Amino acid sequence: MRPILPVLLLLGACAAEPPPEAALPGGGDGGTFVADYGGGTAPVARYVRLPDGRAVPAPPPPGAGAPAAAPPRADAGKPVPGGGGDAAAEAPPPRARGGRATSTGSAFAVTANGLAVTNAHVVQGCAQVVDEQGRAVRVVAADRRRDLALIDTGRGFGSVVRFRPQAAVDLGETVLVFGFPYGQALGTGINVTNGIVTGLAGPGGDFSRFQMNAAVQPGNSGGPAVDDAGLLLGVAVGRLNDLAVLRATGSLPQGVNFAIRATEVERFLAEQNVRPARGAQGGTGARAVSASVAPAVFQVLCRG
Repeated sequence: MRPILPVLLLLGACAAEPPPEAALPGGGDGGTFVADYGGGTAPVARYVRLPDGRAVPAPPPPGAGAPAAAPPRADAGKPVPGGGGDAAAEAPPPRARGGRATSTGSAFAVTANGLAVTNAHVVQGCAQVVDEQGRAVRVVAADRRRDLALIDTGRGFGSVVRFRPQAAVDLGETVLVFGFPYGQALGTGINVTNGIVTGLAGPGGDFSRFQMNAAVQPGNSGGPAVDDAGLLLGVAVGRLNDLAVLRATGSLPQGVNFAIRATEVERFLAEQNVRPARGAQGGTGARAVSASVAPAVFQVLCRG
């Protein structure tokens, strides 16, 4: 019988700095904040996986008012016969004390007066959200089901990411992803990767996402994925967890990354009464697109 491979999705698109000892339940030896997914976008369990393999329950974000989530199954992160695509996903770590940055992500302006889009998991549970210059950013709305958030930077942008006249994604078309991989470890300069759309659905056949081979690393979460004219295709959200897939199958995945479709972004913005710009951004090709899109993309930091 053909083994069933669990979808092991790294939301890390959010790069996390190691939290201090007091921030981690169960000890101060570091760990990875993990969420088990069951085929949808809502986690069914949240816990911290420690370096020695132990898993301890993770508390909800401060002020969330939600009960503590259930601890993981004993077989979490392993293939489950008939499991229907369970997933293990990394998310931002528990908040750190002292107001230091606990995780980072990317965002992009959609209006000239400073409204921008990022992933909800980038700003979830933050005491304060700031940009790379330390300027405060206000979270206007967040949709955890779509994993999208609308933020207000309080400043103007000379360039915004524009949407296609008719939002669609075609198999094989060019895609460029902008963002800030690995937080500030690589400096504050923007990074761009390119590839093609390799699949029209995300994990578990989720058609609110699409698959691409343009590289997505921790810190890229919330960055725009655009076409060869600089128009929005989607929002980078995650990739397959290489080590988890290696343990499950004996082989490393190559270029399996995911973005939230622009249609989902448009619906989310419409619910907030935001109408993004449409149509031609400028020239075509990677150099012209980079020149027009990069000024609209910035880094966001979650402070505890």
